[in-house]
Amino acid sequence: MKFEKRDTMNRTDLKDYLTDEERKKLVASLHHALVWVGVKEPQELMVDKSQLRLEMEKFHQTDSDMPAEVHSSQGRIELHHLIWRLINELEITEQERLQIEELIDILQKKERIEEDALKEEMLTTKQAIQLHDEAAGIIRAILELKDLLKKKEHMSSSEDVTEELIRRKVSEAKRWNQLMDEIKDKK
Repeated sequence: MKFEKRDTMNRTDLKDYLTDEERKKLVASLHHALVWVGVKEPQELMVDKSQLRLEMEKFHQTDSDMPAEVHSSQGRIELHHLIWRLINELEITEQERLQIEELIDILQKKERIEEDALKEEMLTTKQAIQLHDEAAGIIRAILELKDLLKKKEHMSSSEDVTEELIRRKVSEAKRWNQLMDEIKDKK
């Protein structure tokens, strides 16, 4: 009788874990071109402190060289605030450009670590979905930062930043509308 109860309990516990098929779907989803749609970048992101230090050393930077939103001693990045501040700046200095490129490297490594965990670790479905959503948020942040670098690079000093932000919002709205139309057409 004891054996049967334990066996039932193990089956219940195993039922909560991710199947190989579910795992493959979640990993494939991260590689989908539109994984970032509807996902916000994380407000804060915890990264490995030693990894952050290595990246800083690679560019010969100290804590004082980093943006105020990067707290290397804690391994914490106020990601949303950093992106929002950079979007609203008129110009990006060369030092900020290097910091953004460095941050993109850090975020890409963090996303790969989470994707590897999704591929390899034994996770419950809830844990896997949470990990997937965080990785998608990181992908969104990476794309935002890359887009920011491109736009600031091509933006002439005479162009009004407000006008560029409006164009960006209109473009995003058009993409959303197009996506919604495609979804409606498929039904």
